Formats: sequence, structure tokens, C-alpha cells
Amino acid sequence: MAKIKIAVAGCLGRMGQELSKQIVKNNKLEFVGGFEHKKHKDINKQFKNVSDIDSNKIIDSNPINSIKTANVVIDFTTPQSTLENVKIASQNKTAVIIGTTGMTESEKKKVKSYAKKIPILMSSNMSLGVNLLFNLVQQTARALNDTDYDIEIAETHHKHKMDAPSGTALSLGEYAAEGRKISLNKSKVLDRTKKLTNRKKGDIGFSVTRGGEIAGEHTVSFIGENDRVDLVHKANNRSIFVKGAIDAAIFLSKKKSGFYSMNDLLFSN
Repeated sequence: MAKIKIAVAGCLGRMGQELSKQIVKNNKLEFVGGFEHKKHKDINKQFKNVSDIDSNKIIDSNPINSIKTANVVIDFTTPQSTLENVKIASQNKTAVIIGTTGMTESEKKKVKSYAKKIPILMSSNMSLGVNLLFNLVQQTARALNDTDYDIEIAETHHKHKMDAPSGTALSLGEYAAEGRKISLNKSKVLDRTKKLTNRKKGDIGFSVTRGGEIAGEHTVSFIGENDRVDLVHKANNRSIFVKGAIDAAIFLSKKKSGFYSMNDLLFSN
């Protein structure tokens, strides 16, 4: 069986390096290269000379070369970079895995428009466990009504993470809102310091902690008058996100154009 050719966007970032290392080690995959911002200090150097990635390939500043060669490109970069990479991928019939967070609704809509030409899988979290949590949150929100149970979402990440709340926390909020058939935009509460008021029925509150090197922790609490249900996921390290992204790339390499989620992978068996 031919190996699946994988390219990595932002290959020297925190996730990019972990992804590249594991792709090189996987005998089902071929690491065809990675690219970084043109101003990165290690452009045009060999991976093995500047990182733990065991590859003689050169770190590129031009995404076109890697994307054109690949069956799938994995992108954990920034919204602006992701949109540019997806555009190039659509021109070269290359599938795309997107783990980038912090995208606006209009940016997500733009990504989905490219899915008419190529297969795209986008998720705020590549962990299969978190994606199972999404479904559990939706079911629980549907079962426990807003009259009896308030919803609060708490998330903790490493000190380097810039977007807050995390993309995963917002996705958890979306699943909770869908379970109750309400709009997250109308029900989410991100800051309680601006206005002194009681909690409203149906509010979905968010709290954020940043510190240390915590890979990611998410808790969705359904708080009633006499009991409380907590749904919790804790990532011990980034390996679960790497494994999920690689599993998603293998899954997507066999698909036709369209917009996919980790749910499609989770329930594909």
C-alpha cells in the first residue's frame, strides 16, 4: 500500500514539531516536508539540524511546494495563514486538516467554501476523548433543562496560549446550546465584571485559567439546586492531539471533497 504523503504547516511550532516527529516515525505515512513563516530564523535549514525531527528535508518558506506534493496538509497555525494554505490546497487538490483556533465565523465560512473542491476536516480539538465529550455535553444539556440546571464551562491551558476562551471551550458551549436549542451568541457570558447582575436563566458562563505548561483541561458543570454533574476532560500532554490529527489525516486521505469533523472519524466504524 502506498504511503500517505503528509505536509505540516507551521512545522516548527509547538504542535508542528510534534506532528512532524510522529509522521516521520509512522510507517503508513511519508513526511513530504513542512513550511514556516518566511521570517523564521531556521528557513532553508535541514530539520534534523534545528529540531528533534529526524529528516533531511529543508524547512521551506513557500507553502506551495509542500502542499502540491502532499495528499494531506495538517495546519495548526493562525487564521490568516490557514486561509492562505487552504486556498493553495484547493488549487492543488490537497486535503486539509485544520486544528487552528481563534477563527471568526466569516473565516470559518470561507474555509467551508473551499470544501466544495477538496476534503477538509476542521476541529477546535483533535482529541477523540474531547470529541466524545462534545456529544456527552449535548446529550446532558438536552436532558437537564435550564430551569433546574445552570451551565458553567471552565478551561485551563498553558501560559503560551493566546486565545481565550479556548476554541474547545467555545465548542463545548456550542454543543450545550444546541442541546438546549438556544443560541450560544445570545447566552454566553464571558465577563461578569462589567455589569453587576444576577445570573440569568439560560446563561452559559465561561472561566479561563492560564499558567505553566498545562496541555488542556475542560470542565462542563451542570449545577442544580441539590446536585451537580461535571463532565471533565484532562489532557496529560499534546500526544493525544497529535494522534488525533494523524488519525484524521489518514481518514481524510480516503474521502471526497466535503467538510468533515472529528465526529465523522469518531463514528466512522
